[in-house]
Amino acid sequence: MSMPAASDGVLVLGSAGFAGQAIVRQLAADGLPVTALGRAERVTREGTVTRVRGSIEDAGLLAELLAGCRTIVYAASVTTPGASAREPVLEVTGNLLPLGRLLELAPAFPDRQLIYLSSAGAIYGDGANGAVEATPLKPRSYYGAGKAAAEAFLYACTAISGWRAAALRPTNVYGPGQTVGKGFAIVPTLFGHALDGTPFPIWGDGRNVRDYCHVDDLAGLVATIAAAGCRPGFTCYNVASGHTASVLDLVNACEHASGRTIAVERLPPRGVDVAHVAPVGTAVAADYGWTARIGLAEGLAQCWDWFRRAAERGQA
Repeated sequence: MSMPAASDGVLVLGSAGFAGQAIVRQLAADGLPVTALGRAERVTREGTVTRVRGSIEDAGLLAELLAGCRTIVYAASVTTPGASAREPVLEVTGNLLPLGRLLELAPAFPDRQLIYLSSAGAIYGDGANGAVEATPLKPRSYYGAGKAAAEAFLYACTAISGWRAAALRPTNVYGPGQTVGKGFAIVPTLFGHALDGTPFPIWGDGRNVRDYCHVDDLAGLVATIAAAGCRPGFTCYNVASGHTASVLDLVNACEHASGRTIAVERLPPRGVDVAHVAPVGTAVAADYGWTARIGLAEGLAQCWDWFRRAAERGQA
């Protein structure tokens, strides 16, 4: 396998996922040599992108790929907040264990930087409105607890090795290519209800507010950090677009984007939903000059166009 030089190669773990695909596209568009590793990857070479099918728990494969890549983007995850709600061990075996396997290789590859996709929506809990990076982490889900634990592992790794790491804490990420997930991915879920006419369930009064970050804006930030370099040690950044909407506002916005009526079903409050998730993203703007480019209306129009076409092909 022909690998890029370690000085400029970028290894994307979880490259076949929604965010991973967008990150690979952006890195390639910027002309960076990319090695894309995922269980569902094709085995191809496309321009500057080398695609490798495999597991991030394969230490031998990881070592081979790290030899040619100075930057690692960790976009791999096997859970959603709902998936591990009743099985917290999934966060340990599915997410923390693979991360630990990667960090075991740090002594053999001392000069590396790692960009990790964490979560602003899950990690702060009730303190998510107006949260800054120093806000105490109080996750209300095992998914959020797993992200907090992963950040702690990264902090420890940078303290005892030559690695640098940046944890990105994005808000609700959406965009073309995102498919419906149970209890997850509200935008394609709403568009699915717009297509089939079934009611969308709203728990409580629908006033819960979220910040929505387009996946291409997130990918652009990852590419910027990959090129500019992580700060020494461990840093973390809120990645918020400033485009917020309540559940009811989002229903209306998706109706406008699709030109269809979305029926809703009112249900009692669940008691687990954080009321307001809108962290402050000034730190990443100060360090990397990043601000979101894509507004919510524009992003939803893109999503509807993709979702409608994918549904016609039976792929949504």
